[in-house]
Amino acid sequence: MTVTSPILRQLFATVKRALKTYSEAQIVFQFVPEQIIIDSLENSASYDLNLELLCHSLYERILLPVDRCMSRRFFEHGERIRNYFQEPAFTLARPIHNGVKFLRQAPLRSLDVVDRHTLLHVGYQVSPCGKWIMAACVDQRGEAHDLGVWFTQSDTLETEIVVHVWDFALKFARRANVEWRIVFAKLGVMGVTELDSK
Repeated sequence: MTVTSPILRQLFATVKRALKTYSEAQIVFQFVPEQIIIDSLENSASYDLNLELLCHSLYERILLPVDRCMSRRFFEHGERIRNYFQEPAFTLARPIHNGVKFLRQAPLRSLDVVDRHTLLHVGYQVSPCGKWIMAACVDQRGEAHDLGVWFTQSDTLETEIVVHVWDFALKFARRANVEWRIVFAKLGVMGVTELDSK
């Protein structure tokens, strides 16, 4: 089965529709590669490693429910008291002593003074066929991450790459009120038009 397969596209469309319809439910779709099943029959050591990677990937995608602490609810249909957050399997440790600087700035750029100038890594590439853009975002400590894939539909590929990757990075950065330092990196050669687009 290839990415251009009509059955695979129909499957992805069904998954997308289900996620949109049941957006409040914690539904995770995990596609198991055929190679994992074949390896289980031939090589048990390889199967154990692949299964471990699959379970780790699935754990990273399940969001952790967090309830807001409050004495009692005032209204039945008031603000949400439960929200869902990423809880990675492991993260890089924070520094033992955080350095906080006093700045007189108006308006405030960020409410977070401890995580100011945290790095946000954005990596992307274009598939060998040139029809798919793939990107990944991860913060400095690995506490949050996201993946994005887009099908290219225009003739101006470099401009479309910049639009998708830039919007993806901004959407990720807005999850936290942090004054980020954002680093963009591409796997492959970056053209002049792509470099000068933003």
